[in-house]
Amino acid sequence: MYKKFLLFTSIIQLAILSMLITGCEKIDQMITPDTTVPTMDKTLKIGVIQPSNTFTTFSQGAETARVQINEMGGVLGMKVEFISRDNQPVATAPPTPEASVSAAKELIDVEDVFALLGPIYSTNAVEVGPIAQQAKRLMLPGSSGSNVPVVGDYVFLITVPNPFQGKVMASFAMNPDELGAKTAATIHEDGDVYSNDLVLAFEDAFQGIGGKIVHSGTYSAGDTTFTNLLTEIHNTNPDVIFCPAFQPEVPLLINEARSIGITVSFLGGSAWDDRERFLSILDDNSVLDDCYYPTNFSVATPDPNVQEFVQGYTALFGGPPDGIAASGYDAMRLLARAIDTAGSLDNEAVRDAFAETSGYKGATTISHYDGNRHPVKSLAIQVIQDGQVKHYKVVEP
Repeated sequence: MYKKFLLFTSIIQLAILSMLITGCEKIDQMITPDTTVPTMDKTLKIGVIQPSNTFTTFSQGAETARVQINEMGGVLGMKVEFISRDNQPVATAPPTPEASVSAAKELIDVEDVFALLGPIYSTNAVEVGPIAQQAKRLMLPGSSGSNVPVVGDYVFLITVPNPFQGKVMASFAMNPDELGAKTAATIHEDGDVYSNDLVLAFEDAFQGIGGKIVHSGTYSAGDTTFTNLLTEIHNTNPDVIFCPAFQPEVPLLINEARSIGITVSFLGGSAWDDRERFLSILDDNSVLDDCYYPTNFSVATPDPNVQEFVQGYTALFGGPPDGIAASGYDAMRLLARAIDTAGSLDNEAVRDAFAETSGYKGATTISHYDGNRHPVKSLAIQVIQDGQVKHYKVVEP
C-alpha cells in the first residue's frame, strides 16, 4: 500500500513539474526582449591613424568624443573602441605615406574597423584615401588638402579646406583695415601636398583681388637654415610673407628672417595650430609676434557645444584644446551622428547620412558639405602676441 502511495505521489509531482515547464515556455514566448535599451555588450571598432610625435591632439580630441559618446550609451547601443596605429617611424621626421598606407591596410584588413579617423598630413591622406574608398570605409582625415576627397565618396574633410583658408588669408592680408598688403612672397615645403595646395590657393586669391606675388620659394623638410631663400625674399621687399608649413622649420625660418632684417608679418595655415610644439622650438617666441594663422576652432567661442568640448578635453588632458584637437573631436562626433541617422552599420547608408550632414554643432559648426565633400564652416584667425597665441577674429564662409 505504501509503495502504491509513493508511486501515486511521484506521478502527481511529475505532472505539476510538466505544467510549470510548459507554463514558463508560454511566458517566454509572450515576452519580447527590449532591444531599445543599450546593452553596451558589443563594440564598434574605429581605426585611428596618428603620428606619435606631432599633431597628437588630433587623437586626443577624438578620445574626448569617444568618452562622451560611451557615457551617453554608445552608438546604436555599441561601445566605441579605438584601435590606433602610428604612422611616424622616425620621431624627428614627418609621418610617411608608406607607414600611413601600412597602418590603413592593417586596420581594415586585420582589425576590420568600421571607419578611419586620420591621417593628418595631406601628403599621407591622399595615399590612404584609395584604400578606404576601395574597402568602402569612411575616412575622416585631419588634413585640409582640397584634393584629398577627390578619390571618392567615402572620404570627407573635417577641417576648413585649403581653398577657403587661402581666400581668407589673402583678403585679410590686403584689407586696408588689417595689414593693407599689396605684395606678398610665399613659401612652402618642397613635395608637401598640404602647404603647396594652400600656397596655390593663397596666390590665386591674392592676385585675383589685385595683389602681386613677388617671390615664391621652397625649403626641404629638415632644413635648419634658410639663408639663400630669405635673402632672395628680402630683396623683393614684400608686404607680407605667406608660409603655411610646419614646425620645427617655420619657427626657425621666421627667427632667421628677423635676424637678417625682415620685419613684415608672416601668415600661416592651420598647420601652425599644433601650438604646443610650434611654440616649443625657439627659446624666445617674441620673434613670432604679429604673425597670423587660420584655424577652424577658437577656445574663446561661447557656444555651449564648444564649451562642452573644451571642458571634456581639459578634464581628460589637463589643458585647453587646439584646432587639431577640434578636428579629431568633430570627426568622431560626426561619424557617430551619421551611424545613428542611418540606424545601422550599412556602409553605404552611413556614407549617405554623412554626406547629408547639416546644422552640425560640436567643437566647430558645419553648415553642410559641398559637392567636393568639403565642410562649409567658419574660420578663426589667431595672432601671436608676447610669444603666445591669442584669438583675433572669426570669418564666416
